[in-house]
Amino acid sequence: MVIVRRVKPLPYWIIPIIALLAGIAVSTIILYILAGASPAAVFSAIAYGFTRPGVIAKIFVALTIVGIALLVSFKGSIWNIGGEGQITFGMMAAAWVALFTMLPYINPGLAQASMIILAMIAGGFWALLAALPRAYLGLDEVPVTLIMNYIAYYIVDLLVYGPWRGSSTHNYPRTDTIPSQAMFPQIPGTTMTWDGLFLLIITFIGVWYLLRNTSIGLRIKILGNNPNLLRSSGINVPLTIILALTISGLIAGSVGALYLGGDVYHIGYPIESQTANYGYTGILVAWLSMLELIAVPLAAYIVSALYEAGIKYQTLVGGNLGGMLTSGTSAIVDIFIGSILLLYTILITFSEYKIKIIIER
Repeated sequence: MVIVRRVKPLPYWIIPIIALLAGIAVSTIILYILAGASPAAVFSAIAYGFTRPGVIAKIFVALTIVGIALLVSFKGSIWNIGGEGQITFGMMAAAWVALFTMLPYINPGLAQASMIILAMIAGGFWALLAALPRAYLGLDEVPVTLIMNYIAYYIVDLLVYGPWRGSSTHNYPRTDTIPSQAMFPQIPGTTMTWDGLFLLIITFIGVWYLLRNTSIGLRIKILGNNPNLLRSSGINVPLTIILALTISGLIAGSVGALYLGGDVYHIGYPIESQTANYGYTGILVAWLSMLELIAVPLAAYIVSALYEAGIKYQTLVGGNLGGMLTSGTSAIVDIFIGSILLLYTILITFSEYKIKIIIER
């Protein structure tokens, strides 16, 4: 028995659709078996998520930017699983600007821009630390970036529990709320902020230009398809790896500023139980887009709708899910996302490969 690549795999756009529909069906079955959840109520919550663009706008912006960030490294077959840590580091940098400088009181616009810029630098730096051992030692970036997510959590936890603990929080382990001048203004009728919208547009255009019109973008794409071609052309492959992962981290880090300045307004302890998990959910966005930049917003909208559907359903049923509620994120969201991602992985594998049984005579 051997595994061989198919001569004609399925069209690339079929897999995400099948994975999405099958994932929703499997999630509904799981919820019914484990908690007796009504399928009709689940589908009603899903319909709510897909028909409330103003409600999911905040999630959509964050997941689109994270999806674009991961797409950059995935294009080069550099599997950045560390988006969550890069977002956390970006959030930490943005909090420093908002809480420990005078910029919010001197120039609010400059303060908000500085929060985003410093968050990008922090996210890029955290990705760079993972890129160096991958580039020069050949260490697998998947476990390295994954472990660094938790290191980032614990660094921020130490700050929040210690020197960054708020003076007006009644000794509760969290930072003070950032000044109102550092909060990103919200677009009326939606949950997204103007800063988030502008950042999304700039990120999309910037990455489109990077991949289409620059030598760095071309090198990243060749790295994903044929790294030996880069080596034979005399191009520095380790540097290309570093650039791909660092640019990915730069973009992901900006979401930390958006999350702090446009959503939570403080950092709580422990952060790992209060994060929105955009870094992990963004992986699904990137895969559902089939690494096509133009498809990332569509994939982000679908995942955002399911994200909101899980939260909505959990709100409707309250404590009737047999203890399936979690702190800081929705267990139902995790079931939706996990089912779709698992089925996507299985389907894409069987689309590209087949098992061939060889009988010796």
